[in-house]
Amino acid sequence: MAQCVAEIVDLWTNARMPVRGRYSLCLVEAAKKYKFARSYGGIVSDLTTTSSTLPGSRSARKVTDFESQIYRRDKSAIWILESARLVSDEVSGELLYYEGMVQDITLRKLAEEGRDQANARLALQYAIRRTLAEVRHLGEASSKIVQSICETMSWDVGGLWYVDAEANVLLCADVWHAPELDVHAFIDATQRTAFALGVGLPGRVWSSRKAFWIPDVVVDDNFQRAAEAAKGGLHGAFAFPIILGGEVTGVMEFFSRGIHAPDDDLLSMLTALGTQIAKFIERERMAD
Repeated sequence: MAQCVAEIVDLWTNARMPVRGRYSLCLVEAAKKYKFARSYGGIVSDLTTTSSTLPGSRSARKVTDFESQIYRRDKSAIWILESARLVSDEVSGELLYYEGMVQDITLRKLAEEGRDQANARLALQYAIRRTLAEVRHLGEASSKIVQSICETMSWDVGGLWYVDAEANVLLCADVWHAPELDVHAFIDATQRTAFALGVGLPGRVWSSRKAFWIPDVVVDDNFQRAAEAAKGGLHGAFAFPIILGGEVTGVMEFFSRGIHAPDDDLLSMLTALGTQIAKFIERERMAD
């Protein structure tokens, strides 16, 4: 608790924000936190936020415990908790500035995010098991599985590829995208493309028999749909294999508008899901 209080005091004491929305007075501790070289007027005013620092038009007399994410000068992001009150001229009543304190809550938000991700992954595993239990053939379940993974993990586009043994290529079996996105060019390119072993994201997963992560497909040299991805605003991607009897029978791939660092835990979980889907295919074949 003492450390938390010290953090609040060190971060921002008697900071002032004029009604127009720029920081006018900020102690050196805050400037250091945001990685600015100096702490006086104009330097801290470049501070940008991913959402409004204070809600509405700042007409409220007081704001308490308002959370927002901001970017520091080095482009790294932190979460802050702000409390402020409006200070007016005692004679004219003119609104002068907001005065308050800010707390760095990045560690707390990361912990919350980790908990939410863990819950989401458990929910995803349950959803996939339930979907597979409700259908007799993978064809009936594939679109639901792709959609479930996208929606649960907050990714925007997903697809399922299967190995055409005669042609020795991967072909698209199903693709899903968030309805609000304009990614038709990317979807068309996905549906009409066949990937050979080692080519493109599905082909790399096929040849390596391992999950694969691309932080940004737009700048990846071995991603053939980069132009269509850029047009649709897609960047991050990952894919994992479906392995049956020691052979890759399919690949699932997913895309996001964000640029994401590799998440080994997510890849491990989805690789396990690939094994689960493979077992379903095996039971399906035995039943036939």
